[in-house]
Amino acid sequence: MLASKKWDVLFIENTLSMFNSNTKTLNELFNKVDKVQDSEKALELIDSKHYDILICDLSFEFVDRIKILKLMKHRKPKIAYFALVTENNSDKIFGVADQGIHVFELSPEQFDLALEEISRFNLYVEKVK
Repeated sequence: MLASKKWDVLFIENTLSMFNSNTKTLNELFNKVDKVQDSEKALELIDSKHYDILICDLSFEFVDRIKILKLMKHRKPKIAYFALVTENNSDKIFGVADQGIHVFELSPEQFDLALEEISRFNLYVEKVK
């Protein structure tokens, strides 16, 4: 895989979030982006489709979202997992990174910058470890 490849992404969003998941940056940076709000739908998609990256908004439904991320990581370990959390919720992410989930602590203004960093992530290097 090339580092410049555009990745297929599953984005678990939240309508109450301060992160704007309707930003055009998502579609510009990634090959395909499927967005879901429901954890059951996310599980269904991750089992039935190919994704390189999963991005999860942890700004709401924190405990449930962490549980679903851990379950997905167990079921599909080769996908790169990213969790987005607001600065005022950073105390709730204890142990998430230990599960192999990359965590971005950011303000809403930094959302597009975080997406840019995720799009440059070299999955090949991650998978070779």
